[in-house]
Amino acid sequence: MATSLGAKNVKLYNNIRIHDKTESLAVSFAHKALQQDFQRKFGTAISQEEAIDIVLNIDKDWNAFDKFKIEISSGKITFTGSDELGLLHGIYTFSEDYLGIDPFVYFTDIVPQPVSSIQVKAGTVTSKPYTYKHRVFFVNDEDLIVGFQMEKLEYGFNLEFMERFFETMLRLKMTGVIPSTLVLADEPHLKLASDMGLYIAQHHAEPVGSVPLYWPKNIPYSWSTHKEHFVKFWRDAIERQKGKNVIWTLNFRGYLDGAFWHNDPNVSHDSPLAVKAKVVNEVIQTQYDLIKEITGNDEPLVCGYLWSELGGMYREGLLKYPPQTMILFSDQGYGEFPKGTWESAKKTNLGKGVYQHVSYHNRKTHLRINTIHPDILHREMDKAISHGLTDMIVLNVGNFKEKIFGVQQMVNYMNDFDSYKENATGDYYFDWYVNDKFNSGSPAIIQSYKDFFANQFDLGDPERKPGDEWFYFYVEQLLNMAYQKEFNDKFVKKEFPGDGRKEFKQQKDFHSKMNFLLDAYAQTYRSAKSKWAVSVQHTLNAKSSLSGGRLNFYNVDMVLPTAKMFHLTAMAADFTKSLNFYINKEYHKSQLAAYAALEHAKKANEIETKIEQNGSGKFKDWYRWDETALTYRIEEVLENYMAHVKDLKYFNLEYKNRNSKTPGIQHKYQPFFESEYQKELIYMENAQ
Repeated sequence: MATSLGAKNVKLYNNIRIHDKTESLAVSFAHKALQQDFQRKFGTAISQEEAIDIVLNIDKDWNAFDKFKIEISSGKITFTGSDELGLLHGIYTFSEDYLGIDPFVYFTDIVPQPVSSIQVKAGTVTSKPYTYKHRVFFVNDEDLIVGFQMEKLEYGFNLEFMERFFETMLRLKMTGVIPSTLVLADEPHLKLASDMGLYIAQHHAEPVGSVPLYWPKNIPYSWSTHKEHFVKFWRDAIERQKGKNVIWTLNFRGYLDGAFWHNDPNVSHDSPLAVKAKVVNEVIQTQYDLIKEITGNDEPLVCGYLWSELGGMYREGLLKYPPQTMILFSDQGYGEFPKGTWESAKKTNLGKGVYQHVSYHNRKTHLRINTIHPDILHREMDKAISHGLTDMIVLNVGNFKEKIFGVQQMVNYMNDFDSYKENATGDYYFDWYVNDKFNSGSPAIIQSYKDFFANQFDLGDPERKPGDEWFYFYVEQLLNMAYQKEFNDKFVKKEFPGDGRKEFKQQKDFHSKMNFLLDAYAQTYRSAKSKWAVSVQHTLNAKSSLSGGRLNFYNVDMVLPTAKMFHLTAMAADFTKSLNFYINKEYHKSQLAAYAALEHAKKANEIETKIEQNGSGKFKDWYRWDETALTYRIEEVLENYMAHVKDLKYFNLEYKNRNSKTPGIQHKYQPFFESEYQKELIYMENAQ
């Protein structure tokens, strides 16, 4: 912020009169939040000092987007915005910079120690330009948010929670939101986001706010054969959003977010790229013409995502977007942009922006933990900004709560990259984050965050770390192969542990492939497990320097996730050992290892419950609707696997071979194990 401060100090305390001159519904939400922020800073008791007048105003003659100024004088604070968003951001900037309110306060429960009053400098504060003009959060793969705090399934989103969530976005200076996946244009939480002042943006697979998943089942999802149905589908979606502040998505993908040619009989995977691009260009122009016709706006805000196959078409110069389009260059889900991005950006004469992830779902990735190293985000955003990709950014935040570490770093860059660009790498961010969130320079806490990233293993690409979502996928895929005695080559097509891929390719039959693969994974998991075990001990020691809300947040942000990753990795190590025994028909050893794996899976689920119950307990049942990481399913699958292994011939010993005089011994020494005393203990030949 630019400041013009006088020498005079002004006293602030909890006795305010707010004069809202805007008649804006969005401002009324911020009005309410500002009152609560004064209570967070000074306590709920009203001060006996004379009331401070707070004026909220929008200057309609200030011809600018998202600007504000704050004028502080004795007994009066005036907030003025160039528009609704500017005023909202001015209010929340004051809460953060003057009252010390963490923008993530709803999720962290970190509040300042209450004081009766504070002294601040009189003067005027004006906003600086943001690095990105349009700053958008994408709430994607939001399985935990859907149904959270909903005792009746009348509507999938709890609007009280969503209000706090959208408020958090505004505190972080966001200008827009994609409020969920598969969002219908008239859904209540979309309306709430708009009412609170956020622009509505749209998923790359849901052009102009349509939802292809709800496409009529009896009509093929084919542009070449059913154009008239697409036009009506998009027209209806645009009509329902008319009147809101919208950033429209121009795009065309297939029915379930795949390539469109999977659903079109006249285009195939093998069709020339130019033929495919021609279809996309027809669609984009049709969508743009519909937006102009229905909204009456000749220059609507529009964007186009270069996600997946569209990125390749654009880099080949085959896609044609309207002149006002903001082209969003997309990373690949792990933070890094594909080859050719920066060369393509140099050639682009349209608006330019970024679609970036801190959360990504493909059954092997990082939905519940942070895996994208600060170095990657720092390096890639430096490149994006230096190439002028600053008109718009969409940040995929998943379910958000577990991603505060990554979200905070990206928010810093979205709002003010200049303050961080002099850092050679992203390593500085560990110290910055610990100081910002815990008001601490504790080397132990800083190291715990560094180690969290260092402990994670990769499967051939050091910048693509599988997260918590990987573990159920791994158990499921390996069991399928073991049960069916058929190797799935797709499983190792892109990922392979260690450096043995070349040797693995030389294995010919099922058993040799499985044994080689399981040995490779066993080494990977054993190494990671050892590191996580050390980090569990370190986090328990590190938290001793914290108290109150900061201690609670450190528990859910680092201590418990570290313990969960230890148990998931240990589960994978023991399961791998068990399956190796199973493949080689050593069923007794397989059961022992499977039991150990099951115990670790149970502990991982217990940790999720602790995360839910931490602090005030307001996130109780947060993991209730987990449909992606599926930690709870690991326990279920391993229990079934255990039952299967126990039912094999090694555990169905005939009773006559046991010691009938000591019936309890059959349980004590179950499963059977190799022992020189086995005849005395289990097969007592002299048993009568």
